[in-house]
Amino acid sequence: MNRLLCGALLLASFVLWLTIDSGLAQVSKFDQARAYVEKWVQTRQLIAKKRADWRVEQENIKQSIGLLKKEIDLLENEIEQTKDVDSEADIEKQRINLSLNDLKKSNKVVDDALWKMERQVLVLMSRFPESLKDRTTGVRTRIPLKQQDLRNYSAAERMQNIVAILNEADRFNSAITMAVELRKDLEGKERQVQVVYLGLGQAYFVDQNNSIAGTGVPGPEGWVWSFNNNLAAKIREVIGIYENGLPAKFVSVPVEIK
Repeated sequence: MNRLLCGALLLASFVLWLTIDSGLAQVSKFDQARAYVEKWVQTRQLIAKKRADWRVEQENIKQSIGLLKKEIDLLENEIEQTKDVDSEADIEKQRINLSLNDLKKSNKVVDDALWKMERQVLVLMSRFPESLKDRTTGVRTRIPLKQQDLRNYSAAERMQNIVAILNEADRFNSAITMAVELRKDLEGKERQVQVVYLGLGQAYFVDQNNSIAGTGVPGPEGWVWSFNNNLAAKIREVIGIYENGLPAKFVSVPVEIK
């Protein structure tokens, strides 16, 4: 009896163990399957999110590409315009260079012409009477004597100097001028005389005592003076008329024409 009871208990215990072990196995498989499903769902959700994010990123990239293309088009357009500007600038530069070359050539012609005129004026001034030389001394010092001195004067200044001297010479040549000068007599002694210039063509001189007198004419190296004391009275009379000390009248004096 006891044996039967013990066997029954053992059999019941074995069946109970098998039952519990089978239940535990089923529970473990269910949890594992549920974990797999959860992982799968999470993976699908992650994939869906990544796809959504990629679509947004793709749209942003498309917009950026579009903006970059527009910017490239604008840059290419500006480059083309810059090329056109550069071409116009090159053309303008060439035109300016040509103008500068023409201007340099013109300046060379003007400089050469002014240089010749200045030499002629200097020769003319050497023939001026002393009183006219005194009037033009200031302008005379501004005329360049050497080629290297030309850089100190503009063409306009040089022309003004020439015109000033010629105007002064023309003014002197168009009037009767009296001056007091020193003249050497036949003995080589300097005497103070009054000189009457009839422009730049003829002059007459006489001293205060009417003891010496004569005439003068321009020469290649200055004025040439000749003594003729017999003219003293007539020249004194001319001076008296010039100074309004005598009434105007015709006075016959010799004139040398060259």
